[in-house]
Amino acid sequence: MSQSGHRRPSLWRRLGTRARAWLPDYLPVAWKMALVFSALLLGGMGVLGTWLLNNQLNDMLNQSQRYGQVIATQLAYGVKEPLLAADDFTLKVLLNNLNSSGDTLGAALYDRHFKLKERVGLLPTDINPAQHGDALQWHYNDTPLTTYFATISVEGHVAGYAAVSLSRAGIVAAQRDARRAMVMATALMGLITVLMSVLLSWRIVKPLRALVAATSAMRAGKLDVHLHNQSNDEIGQLISAYNSMARGLLEKSQVERVLSRFVSPRVAAQMMADLGEVQLGGREVVATALFADIAGFTRLSERLAPEAVAEMLNCYFNAISCAADFYKGTIDKYMGDCAMLVFGVPEADEEHQYHALCCAVMIQRLITLINVERQKRGLVTARFRIGLNCGPMLAGNLGSQERMQYTVVGDAVNLASRLCSMAEAGEIIVPDALVQDTNVASRTRCSLAGSVPVRGKSTAVVTHRVDGVHGSSENQMTQRITQFFLEQGPPPPAQRPPLRSV
Repeated sequence: MSQSGHRRPSLWRRLGTRARAWLPDYLPVAWKMALVFSALLLGGMGVLGTWLLNNQLNDMLNQSQRYGQVIATQLAYGVKEPLLAADDFTLKVLLNNLNSSGDTLGAALYDRHFKLKERVGLLPTDINPAQHGDALQWHYNDTPLTTYFATISVEGHVAGYAAVSLSRAGIVAAQRDARRAMVMATALMGLITVLMSVLLSWRIVKPLRALVAATSAMRAGKLDVHLHNQSNDEIGQLISAYNSMARGLLEKSQVERVLSRFVSPRVAAQMMADLGEVQLGGREVVATALFADIAGFTRLSERLAPEAVAEMLNCYFNAISCAADFYKGTIDKYMGDCAMLVFGVPEADEEHQYHALCCAVMIQRLITLINVERQKRGLVTARFRIGLNCGPMLAGNLGSQERMQYTVVGDAVNLASRLCSMAEAGEIIVPDALVQDTNVASRTRCSLAGSVPVRGKSTAVVTHRVDGVHGSSENQMTQRITQFFLEQGPPPPAQRPPLRSV
């Protein structure tokens, strides 16, 4: 332990840190598994092959040594009598006969004092059987030779020594061939092992690759990807869990998409994000409410068939929805021919007053252009009146436990509704307090509309008629209106609106 109290990293950890520096940032699991399988199998085959090769080489060497010892022993046995009788001629004949055979390259006899008596063929010079033991390995002109020694015993006494030289070229060649064959077999099996490891690894990780592709598609918003599962292991369980999760997310997305058609997309997203928290209740907020309805709708609806009324309302409400989305408004509800919009809830917006005014102006511009198109096609047109107001109001889920609705209520909302009913066709009426706001006054063009009594108010409410907004806002509005009509595409063929049957 060092003085700083930190233990020095181990050798394996340091080696692992250095090895990771050489690895790429991304290494597929299939390659990792293939490398591990190949390393284990090649290591095992290498150890097994080395063991088998060593055993085979040792067996070949032992067999060669036994053969040499047998020849040397036979020579020692055959020269006993001539050696005791000092028959040098017979000894020389025996040695020459032995040396003339194909396996023996040399032979020699020594007396018990290690003095050379007879010698033929190849033998190392100045050898002493007592010093070299049973055998001596040496070379002659790059030819490997081995000289074997045997003791000549007569009635338990040493009478001399016999020496026989044999070539090791055959055994060396056999060992070389065996080593080459073992290496080639190991290399071939290693290649097969590597290929099988790669194929097995890719087969194992194939469902994982499909899972990665499916999760990438899910991250991109494609939730209808279903993985086919044929595994009964942990990977199969993982794929089943993914399919269940994807099915749940798809169902949630479908519910949210359908729900957003009945309530504001922002409200739908908020409800789907906290399903367990959807309950009755509200909170006081400062927001802006906008009401827009059709002037003289009762007379229009009396002379039109229900299908024509529905077509007309859908056409105009589509434009109102476009303006609300562009200025961060939320469509609270549709009430017959009236649309109620709120700004500043459920998502906070510091400029909800100004955005509500811009939305009102954009709605009137859209209605005017839509009426021009409808007149060209011979369809019934309508004009809207708009009233809006800002102030404290209660926002939340109102209704009953079985059926509730996210909405806003309060005196400020009621005043916006009454201002809408007081406005003329094509007008936008707002209270004086709204246009006097420092954040709105410099960016709004309006004219005094007069003071009107409002039921429930002790004093008359001073109102203004909004004519337009700041120039930069007008430019952005014009661009969005142009885009809206481009998105609508060419109008359908002109046709007369069906009348209500009498």
